[in-house]
Amino acid sequence: MIDPTEQCDLLVVAAFAPELEAFRTMLGATMRARIGGLVVAARPVGIGLVSAASGTSSRLGVIQPRAVVLVGTCGAYAPAALSIGDVVVARSILLLEPAVVDAEAAFPEPMSARVEAHSSLSAAIAAPGARLDDVGTTLAITTSDALAARLARASGAAVEHLEAFAVATACAVQRVPFTAVLAVANAVGALGRQQWRTHHATAGLAAGNYVARWIQSGAAGVPY
Repeated sequence: MIDPTEQCDLLVVAAFAPELEAFRTMLGATMRARIGGLVVAARPVGIGLVSAASGTSSRLGVIQPRAVVLVGTCGAYAPAALSIGDVVVARSILLLEPAVVDAEAAFPEPMSARVEAHSSLSAAIAAPGARLDDVGTTLAITTSDALAARLARASGAAVEHLEAFAVATACAVQRVPFTAVLAVANAVGALGRQQWRTHHATAGLAAGNYVARWIQSGAAGVPY
């Protein structure tokens, strides 16, 4: 059911609330405010594919935004040559399954394993200085250097994020323009979880602050 007190033009989402901390000053205690000509809200949607898909679908039904931007932290695959704190804007979001990459399993033919981000929204957000590239989503965190290399080689994705495909799919089903803005917190592989614990707070702020500056400068690219 639509809630007029929740409705907004631009919905910023993250897997969990700490990744929305950069918006607290701008949006206030309710995490919803008018910024320029847009009503902007920020909400968590859940950690992992299933929770994020369900949470995003529920938020969209109540809020009915004109566009959705996912913010958060990600791991970088080695071939992408990204550094901690670098910001990546999604070009497309790919569903990655190690067994499929290793030819030990297959996705059903009617199943989509790729969602395109909204091209003009992504380009406008990336323009001030972020990298526009592909985002891979896996069911679990990749903790093997060898597997990380195979996933990167097979997909061409620059970074890995556990919720991006779920949020992108939920938006695609409801025809809501979507992109993701992610800051690198770790290298994908054996040291990734340790690195993420060290850098996730600053990387989360880097992604959030990048999006906040885009909003405050007029949020170019949001469809009307």
